Amino acid sequence: MKGAQLNTPMKKHSRVATAAAMVVCLLAAFAALGGVGSAQSAISSAQGAYGKKVTICHKGKKTISIAKSAWPAHQRHGDTLGTCGSAAAKAKAKKAKAAKIKAAKIKAAKAKAEKAKAERAEKKQDHGSNPGDDPGKGHGKGKGGKG
Repeated sequence: MKGAQLNTPMKKHSRVATAAAMVVCLLAAFAALGGVGSAQSAISSAQGAYGKKVTICHKGKKTISIAKSAWPAHQRHGDTLGTCGSAAAKAKAKKAKAAKIKAAKIKAAKAKAEKAKAERAEKKQDHGSNPGDDPGKGHGKGKGGKG
């Protein structure tokens, strides 16, 4: 009688659902692995037919893949190596670096000007405090003086 209890509709349904779920999972795994393999083989066959490829940003607008041998011609008219997104990021970083350098130069020039101004003020203060030290400005008798 115990064997008859295993064939109840509920137990049978549960086994079928489990088996179906396993089949679906296995098929999904095989499909994913098979898809990757076929994509890689398509890429390698394209590279075999056209040589090695490189990705470039064409005219600053469109990312394309070209034969490695065509890169020098594209480079001459301003295309950049890599995607357009990476080219834009590089340009932005370069611009930020240039702005930082410019700001540092301006800051250094201002500091130099302030230092020179302070030195002039100090020199002027030294001359103004002791008038006898400055020749030609004293009160003694010199050429053309009375006496």
